[in-house]
Amino acid sequence: MRYLKYITEQTFKNWVRYTSISLKWDFEEYKKKETYKWQGRMESIGGRWPIFKSQQHFKKELDKAKIVNLDSIKNKIGWTSISDVSGLKDMVSGYGRPRDVDRIIKGYESGAKMPMPIVLKGKGGYWPLAGNTRQNTAQIMGIPVKILVVEV
Repeated sequence: MRYLKYITEQTFKNWVRYTSISLKWDFEEYKKKETYKWQGRMESIGGRWPIFKSQQHFKKELDKAKIVNLDSIKNKIGWTSISDVSGLKDMVSGYGRPRDVDRIIKGYESGAKMPMPIVLKGKGGYWPLAGNTRQNTAQIMGIPVKILVVEV
């Protein structure tokens, strides 16, 4: 398997809470969809509204978020699960800001710092906020995924 050497050397050292770019982009994407998607999602999981008052508030929540191994709560989250790179590329090609899956793969292979996917946790469940492409890519490569769980 192409990733075998890398997987056996893999540690969680490459996961970070966020980068300056991911912080900006993840918050911008949230704001763009705030009222037409996130308000209803928060109602469905019993989360607070509004979720984040500003980018500074978003950063503060990420700083205090719990780090969890995805496998421990995977069946409770509505992630889109893709099992191969071509399927993942097809999925992300329709995004407003398409993700570069090949660049993400190279990042994992080189041990680059990768922002953890973000999941929101309300009183009644979980909802993924950001990082579905990073999460799917890591799983396809056999890399254990760590996520940030933000209590809302």
